[in-house]
Amino acid sequence: MIRDHFLSKNLARQVATLYAFLGSVWILLSDQLLAFIIPSPQFLTWIQTLKGGIFLLITSLLLYFFVHLGTQQLEDSERRYRTLFFAHPQPMWVYDLKSLKFLAVNEAAIQYYGYSEAEFLSMKITEIRPSEDIPRLLESLSKIQVGLNRIGLWRHLKKDGTLMAVEITGHTLNWKGQFAEVILAQDVTERLQTKAQLERYAYNDLLTGLANRSLLLERLKFAIQHPQKHLKSFAVLSFDLDRFKAIKYGFGHLLAEQLLIAVAERLITCVSSRDVVARVGTDEFAILLPDVANSNSLNEKIERIHAALDCPFVLDSVSISSPTSIGIVFDQFQSQRPEDYLQAADTAMYYAKQKGLGSTVFYEPSMAKVVAEHLQLEADLQQAIEHHQLSLNYQPIVSLQTQEVVGFEALVRWSHPHRGFVSPAQLIQLAEKAGFIVSMGQWVLSQACQHLLEWKSAFPDLYVSVNVSEIQLRNPNLIGEVEDILLSLKLPPFSLKLEITESNLMENITQATELLEQLKNLKIRLLIDDFGTGYSSLSYLQQLPVDTLKIDRSFVQNIQLGNKDFEIAKTIINLAHSLGLEVVAEGIETSHQVEILKQLGCEFGQGYLFSPPLVDTEVMNFLNQHR
Repeated sequence: MIRDHFLSKNLARQVATLYAFLGSVWILLSDQLLAFIIPSPQFLTWIQTLKGGIFLLITSLLLYFFVHLGTQQLEDSERRYRTLFFAHPQPMWVYDLKSLKFLAVNEAAIQYYGYSEAEFLSMKITEIRPSEDIPRLLESLSKIQVGLNRIGLWRHLKKDGTLMAVEITGHTLNWKGQFAEVILAQDVTERLQTKAQLERYAYNDLLTGLANRSLLLERLKFAIQHPQKHLKSFAVLSFDLDRFKAIKYGFGHLLAEQLLIAVAERLITCVSSRDVVARVGTDEFAILLPDVANSNSLNEKIERIHAALDCPFVLDSVSISSPTSIGIVFDQFQSQRPEDYLQAADTAMYYAKQKGLGSTVFYEPSMAKVVAEHLQLEADLQQAIEHHQLSLNYQPIVSLQTQEVVGFEALVRWSHPHRGFVSPAQLIQLAEKAGFIVSMGQWVLSQACQHLLEWKSAFPDLYVSVNVSEIQLRNPNLIGEVEDILLSLKLPPFSLKLEITESNLMENITQATELLEQLKNLKIRLLIDDFGTGYSSLSYLQQLPVDTLKIDRSFVQNIQLGNKDFEIAKTIINLAHSLGLEVVAEGIETSHQVEILKQLGCEFGQGYLFSPPLVDTEVMNFLNQHR
């Protein structure tokens, strides 16, 4: 089209030049030439008249040719434009820039928007816009410049009321004598929705709807780079749900997710619209408070968060409590890396957990070293579990009447290559907090059963007693793991006792009863450990399918005839016997203690009087010495 236009202009220029030259020669020389050739004045006049007519005819034909050529090209151009306009697959229309009325619409617009051509031509462009967008539209139209393309993103309404996002491209033109604009419209609703979805994936937690770690770091970075010094400070709060792993293992992943959603909903009510609440880990949350005016306002928010999360959650008729420990860091931390603030807040949270559930601790630089050591210890424990670097000790359980060894309690031990012996209490606490207790407990159970199988060839009535933590009790795979170990080793189920502390049982007595029933169906024996230190109800105790109660060492150490510990031990033993249960007393160190416990009817005991915990290679020698 551009080439045709160029050629036609070039031809017209050439013809016009040639015609002007020939016309000038004709006008200047033709009269003198004719006068010389034709001597008769009368005939000369007639010839000149004919000459003028011929010149007029030639001029008229040339004018007709060029006008016709131009008209033809204009019609061809208009025809191509109309074909492009009406056949274009995207909606297009022309409207009057003064009246805003539609002047023409193509078939795609009719099909896409749902209006007929007649309806379109009776409407203004404002009628396909939401009312709240019209002021912006009128302002935009007032700035239109002639001949310039414009692109914009708008909202349009279809006839059925569907609202869509539309990218429009416009260009001004003269349409049948009217100053107008032609519009090409492209529906970009799906594209924008996809973009919004991608942004949501990138910056929001899909489960809870909260900000995710990436968005929190972005906002934190902005707070660092645009401080409100001398006015307000910002603070970062870090916390997770205490006992979340136990809840997940005990009630399942679905209920655990419901808990996270409920927590998120409560957190949103505790802060302002400017604060950023984020889920930054499985059960880990962080809050950025960008404008902490004073300590009072901060304390109020902390109290609201504690109150909101301390209140039990009722999910699927299950009541769940998960107190929260909070770590806090202020912008006085003086770092330019947003990740450092999260780490500092996490460090403070670790200290808060050590103080006790529901505590709040503000970060201090000296904390970092201690936390780093703790994290290293966790990593070392994980490696020790994976590479079987833990060991088991076995403390004999003895019949107080016959002094015969009836069984052993398996005790897990860890000798750290650099720190030396790690206390059992610290080891268990570390494993529970780091999430290793389930895998470690499975290893202990399997190892203890294997060792027992070796000893039973010579001592067939021997049993092993293995401790089970609260988190293991909530592990839905516990039953299957116990059954698989017994079947794989072909170990008689009655040779295994599981020790469960009284307080762990009472966390959720209904679920605990169901679990113990399932374990009992495997024909293994069950023991309540540390009895007397918890808060069990007698009505529940008689429902539990247990075989043995173990008297805690705190009641044995100072037992004397007639004293308080004596009366407690007497009560526990009488209660156990009334329920058909056996009793084991732990922590026995003197013969005097044995005599008192025998008088009270206690059947079994364990402690340093009989033997300290033994490594597995020492057990057979000990058994042979005490036949």
